[in-house]
Amino acid sequence: MYLPFPTALPQKPSQRQHLRLCSLLCVLTTYFLAAPAALAEIKIPQNLATSSQVIETTASDKAETQYLENMLQLLKPAYAQLGISVWDMTTQQAVFTYNDQSLMQPASIQKLLTALAATKQLGPNFYYQTQLSTYHPTPLTKQIISNGVYGGDIYVEFSGDPTLTYQNLYQLLTSLRDLGIKKIDGQVVLVSDQDSQLQAPGWVWDDLGICYAAPISPFIIDKNCVYGRLSTKGYNKTAQITLMGKRPIDISNDAYFINPTVAQSQHKAAPAGSVYTQANSQPACQLTLNRFDNNRYHLTGCHVGAKSLPLAIAITHPALYAQNIVAKQLTTLGIQHNAPMVLSRHQIKPASGQRQLIASHQSTPLTALLSTMLLKSDNLIADSLLKKLGESYYQSPSDFARSSQALKAILYSLGIDLAGANIADGSGLSRYNLLSAQQVLNVLTTVYQHPEYHFLLDTLPESGVSGTLRYKRYFNKSPLKNHVFAKTGSMLGVANLAGKVKASNGHDYLFVLIENGLSPQIKKQQKAPFSAVFLQTMIDVPRNENR
Repeated sequence: MYLPFPTALPQKPSQRQHLRLCSLLCVLTTYFLAAPAALAEIKIPQNLATSSQVIETTASDKAETQYLENMLQLLKPAYAQLGISVWDMTTQQAVFTYNDQSLMQPASIQKLLTALAATKQLGPNFYYQTQLSTYHPTPLTKQIISNGVYGGDIYVEFSGDPTLTYQNLYQLLTSLRDLGIKKIDGQVVLVSDQDSQLQAPGWVWDDLGICYAAPISPFIIDKNCVYGRLSTKGYNKTAQITLMGKRPIDISNDAYFINPTVAQSQHKAAPAGSVYTQANSQPACQLTLNRFDNNRYHLTGCHVGAKSLPLAIAITHPALYAQNIVAKQLTTLGIQHNAPMVLSRHQIKPASGQRQLIASHQSTPLTALLSTMLLKSDNLIADSLLKKLGESYYQSPSDFARSSQALKAILYSLGIDLAGANIADGSGLSRYNLLSAQQVLNVLTTVYQHPEYHFLLDTLPESGVSGTLRYKRYFNKSPLKNHVFAKTGSMLGVANLAGKVKASNGHDYLFVLIENGLSPQIKKQQKAPFSAVFLQTMIDVPRNENR
């Protein structure tokens, strides 16, 4: 197999460059062997500038551009759509673009926009507060509580804190017991400021029962996610579900486990290309979670094997879930009470007294929240922050649409024009999101050029070391390990990456790689993902001795 080398490569490479070239050639060979039909179609055009924009800069920058252009002609996938933008952090100039104006699905690299907008609007010291309060002429003390009975109302004020845990809430309510309260004659009221829109437009229906698509609500406890396990009682018998922490949801099931040997024999007996069925006409072996009102669920289907399976179930009705948890925790604390009710803040009309704070729980500051969001690609934090920045921007409760407009306005004030983009949420989970590589690069360059936002680059996952790049294939070993700091963005048909990369020529580059239309079948055939191979070519950008 003959692979033409880029003309910009040195004629007499050093021993270190020889090793890098051999490594790159091995990756390229592996990449092409995965798709031999695509290799046969590769032709290097006479005028390479026709398929991408060559940036007019210095002669040395043109060499970088020509090198990347040559390599892209070899590497670009036959079926997927690409959007690429590369910016030299050393010269602070764009050096390469390809289809960078086309709007595509960003997936989780959209969290970069949310991180910047939230920092600008809320400030790095912002934190969520969950508070326990009442209305009384004076602060509550043990002396005010008569025989353990408090006659006023108790307010549990939720703020949409995506990190609030069951234990945090329990500690907050423990303050009532510490005051000597054993009975509440008034109402227990759960209070919120935000709107009740739980999902953004464009979230996939199939995802809504899964914890990475948990509902965005003022009432969030343990990420609005319940964990459990599905265990077998024997093949072809109804399995057992065990929930962690005995959370207040109702789940039934008729799921069962089947013997792998039986499943394999049935699969072989099925006609080619068909989905085999059980003898009792059950559908192909898979598990399905059905969701109903009032946090009720039903698990059905089957699983091949005998090993127990972890379950992560997203809450359907967060307000009801919070009511039930507060009621349960008050009972555990030995406090008699009326059933908790839910009110928005403007509905509270106390008869007398002033608001008295009993206790408060604070989240970690915004910088820590954003670090978790970017490292773990936390959708709940991203969308909770989107609503919070919208609420701050408009000084009123804000839904996804208004908050998305607020995000655009905030970024526009920083010189980032998203007029042509479509923003549906803060996490990138929505299929309605549309961004270009150039727009995402504008966010990265703004972060880099403004010292107050530079910490966002420092919190990106590091290849082979942290976050979503720690174990990512081809990024957790040489030559990419320790050289790439980037936000991943993955969903069905989407494989994006945006961040910075350290090159062997002594320069650091900001980059955006958007790949859409990647079918699961093609992805499975790939020996190496396009982003990994392209970034290796960036690491090996030749050193220009005339700089």
